This record gives sequence, structure tokens and C-alpha cells, in this order.
Amino acid sequence: MVDVCKVTQEELKYAYDKIDYWYKKNIKFLTIITVPFNTPCIFSNIISNVAQNNGKVLYVWGKDAENRELINIIREINLNITYSHIEKGFSTTNLVFTHHDNLTKIEGQYDLVIFDDITYFSNSSSVNVRDGLEICANLGERVLLYSIEKMALVGEKFELAAYNYKKPFVEPRILTTRIDLNIDIPYTLYDYLKWFKENNHKVAIYVPNKEKLNIVYDYFTNKLKLSEVKIIKVSKSDEIKRCERVSKYKDKAIFIITNKIEELLEYCYIDDSIIMFSDNERYNYKKILYVCGQIRNINASLPEVLLVSNYISEDMDKAKNMARDFNKRVWEKRLREL
Repeated sequence: MVDVCKVTQEELKYAYDKIDYWYKKNIKFLTIITVPFNTPCIFSNIISNVAQNNGKVLYVWGKDAENRELINIIREINLNITYSHIEKGFSTTNLVFTHHDNLTKIEGQYDLVIFDDITYFSNSSSVNVRDGLEICANLGERVLLYSIEKMALVGEKFELAAYNYKKPFVEPRILTTRIDLNIDIPYTLYDYLKWFKENNHKVAIYVPNKEKLNIVYDYFTNKLKLSEVKIIKVSKSDEIKRCERVSKYKDKAIFIITNKIEELLEYCYIDDSIIMFSDNERYNYKKILYVCGQIRNINASLPEVLLVSNYISEDMDKAKNMARDFNKRVWEKRLREL
């Protein structure tokens, strides 16, 4: 399926103007703070302008390929812009894509480096992003960061609401319990599971590791009293293809229990997500927010993201507050429109 930019030129104009205004000034860094999985189309105008002046743009992100949504809109603006993907060395094209893990192997100088930490499920820690930006600063005359938060950089920043801002960002719901989650679940979670079952929802149930995967799968298959629910365990990436087919069934509730938090949402339709043992150190605030952002993009209705734990970790609390801040920006945007 072709990735098509879903944003109109009118909606993109605010970002176009902000980026263009920064680029014309003598300021090295710009940070655009936004929600996970927002559109990359906001960069099409500046990339076109740089290319028309015989300049080069390096696009750094977490995929080993081009960003197809961005390429498609750029081709609509200017068919003469050339692009490539490299793992090392340099390229002569106007726009060069590379994985952030390859940054130390990239050669040459660029008029603009875009570090995209938004349009895919990012696993980069804040430290890794900052380290990457230092390399970008040596590669590029200007550096633009697309992120959920501002890093410790000098330079300018602006905040950008999601392109489909009329649909609120998913704020995770926290369910704490004194129950040992290795042997049982709280009644509040059971109520949600019953509702998911009655409405034939496809639910991703995340666990932090393989040990917890076996424990939770055993509970759901042998102890949980919910009939007419298909329960699937996914511990390997190649098992996700099977889930992709099954998740399309409309007349049956399906619970997919997995430790593959990033891959599942990329390939399967999911109505809701449950993160078990969400106080585990694996679930930092960034990972929780990217689950919220990704499920928001694939689910047309308002999904639930449930964080189930024995206590509220700092990361859980931070993720919930940041999600609320995202929605606050949307509310302010609507006020400006009125």
C-alpha cells in the first residue's frame, strides 16, 4: 500500500512557515516538539527549497529505508529531487536517508540534517538522541530535531499538534493493585477484558520478557474464565504475520499476549492495549507514549491503553502527564481557530 500524506497544504502551512523562518536565520538547531507518529510531510517544503538551491539534506531516522510518505509528497512538489538510502560513505543525491545507527559511518557535508525521532516506534534513549545530534552537528550546517521533547540543545523550538488533531491523543489509564500479577489480575482489569470480549475487540497484552509471557499466557488460557476469546502467544517476530491475518476477524475477540511491543502494532490491527507489569524498567515513559501514539493512528475510534502494575513508576506518571500536555496543545489550537 502506498503511503500518502493525509495532510492538506493548508494544514502544513504553519509548520512550513516556522521551519522556513528558522532556516533563514543564523541559528544552528531547531526542535519541533510533537506527538509520536505525527506526519513527516512538514519537511517537504524545506527539503524542496534546499534542493532547488543545489543543497543536500540528510534524513536520519530508525528505519533502513526511505520515508515513503515524505518521498510521495516531495515528488508531488518537485519531480527533479533525487533521493537515496545509504549505510555508510556519502551520496550525491539531494536527499539522503540513513538509520541513526549508521551516523558514525556517514561522510560528507549537508546543508540540513533532519533527525526524525517521531514517525516510527523509537527505542532511542534521550542520551542516544543527544549523542546522535552531536554527530549531526558535525555533518550539517543546520540541524532539525523532530521529537516528543526538547533535548539539552541551544537553538529554537516550537510545538506542533498532531495533524489529525480533532482526535485526542490517547491518555494511558493506570490500574494499580496489591495483587501479585504473576498469579492473578485485579477485578477492574477483568471488567475491561469482559467489555473487550463482548465488543469483539482485538487486544494487545504486553509483557516485559519471555518469563512473564509464559506466566500471563498460562493464566489467560487456564485460569481466566472468559469463553469465546481467541488467545494467541507471540514471542518471535515471524509469528506476527499469523496475528496479522487473525486480527482481521470481525466477529471474535482476540487477545494477543506478547513481548514484541514495537512489531505487533506495526503489522496488526489492534483496538486496545494492556501493558502488564507496567512498572517494569523496560517500560520507560517514551515507550508508553509511542504505544499510545501508534494505536491512535491505527484505530479509528478512541482506544484504551491500560497500564497494570503494583505501583505507579515515575515513567508511568511522566507518560500520562505528557499525553495530557499533548491534548492541552490541541485544545489551545482549537481556541486559536475559533
